[in-house]
Amino acid sequence: MSDEIKRRFENAGLAVIGTFSGTGPTVIEAFHRVVNVEAQPVETIPRDTPDLAVRVNEAWTRNARGTGVLNEDDSFLAAGSLEHGWFHVRLTSATNLFSLQDPEGDLLFVARDLSGQQVCAVSREGAEYWILEEEFR
Repeated sequence: MSDEIKRRFENAGLAVIGTFSGTGPTVIEAFHRVVNVEAQPVETIPRDTPDLAVRVNEAWTRNARGTGVLNEDDSFLAAGSLEHGWFHVRLTSATNLFSLQDPEGDLLFVARDLSGQQVCAVSREGAEYWILEEEFR
């Protein structure tokens, strides 16, 4: 397990359960489905929205719950990196996905359910943050 990625997730308020080596789409497969010119958001949040971090967190959580990415215990798989694969994590009351953005303000957070059928991501696209969903069946 990458200590750097684990710290990054923990700093974002996620409880890190461990790495995931099961079946289903890889981080690369999920990444290619949500980050491409044909991807369409299910929800957009303008960058000038008041309480932007709160709105991004709420939108992602609502959509992740609605698609089944979140288990009953609020656990799911989060993309650590293309190299390190999926990490099994859980939302906590301190979770702030917006804190995962890089110094330039870009944010890309890709998550999937444990079965590998649903992916829910948040990404900054120009003047908006996009919530993206993909289904693998």
